[in-house]
Amino acid sequence: MAEPRRTSLAPWITAAVAGLVLIALLLVYLLWLRPDERDANREHDNAVLTSGQLTPEELQAMTAAGTEMVNLVTFSRAHFEDDFKRALDGTTGSLHSDVAKQHDNTLKTMTDGKFDLTGRLTHKALSDSVQADGTHGYVVLVTINGYRSTAPDSPIQQSLAVTVLDINGKWLASDVTNIGVTA
Repeated sequence: MAEPRRTSLAPWITAAVAGLVLIALLLVYLLWLRPDERDANREHDNAVLTSGQLTPEELQAMTAAGTEMVNLVTFSRAHFEDDFKRALDGTTGSLHSDVAKQHDNTLKTMTDGKFDLTGRLTHKALSDSVQADGTHGYVVLVTINGYRSTAPDSPIQQSLAVTVLDINGKWLASDVTNIGVTA
C-alpha cells in the first residue's frame, strides 16, 4: 500500500511570515513615517499657539450665537409660548421684530402639521469683530440641523452667519444670514 504523499508546510509558513511582515511595515509607515500627517498636525498645533486662545468674551459670543440659533428652530406645541419667548429673548433689533412677526404663523403651521421642531448645533466658529450703533459684537459662523418630530431622521442643515451684540452685558443675536445651501 502506498503511503499518502506528505505536503510540505514550508510555503504556507513562508507566506504567513511574509504577510505579517507586510502588515507590520504598513503600520510603521502609516503610524510613524507619514510626514504629511505628522507635519500637518504640528502646523495646526503651532497655529493655535501663535494665534492665541479665544478670549472669554469671544467664547461667550460664540456660545450665545449657537444657543440662539438652536432656540430659533426649537419649538414644541405643548410649550410653544415659553419656547417662543426664550427665542425672542435672545434677539434684538430687526431680528427681534422679524421673529415676533412669525409667532402666529409658526404656531399655526406646527399645529396644522401636528409636529414639533428641534434644532442641534453642529459647528460654530468666530469670524469677525463688528461695531453696530456704538455696540461691540462678533459675527459667528454657525451650522445647525433642524428636525421635525414627524421626520426625526431627516435633518435640515443650515449654515448661518450670526451677528451677536453685547447689549448691557447680554449677548443678543441681531442679524442672521444664510451662508449655505439648504435642502
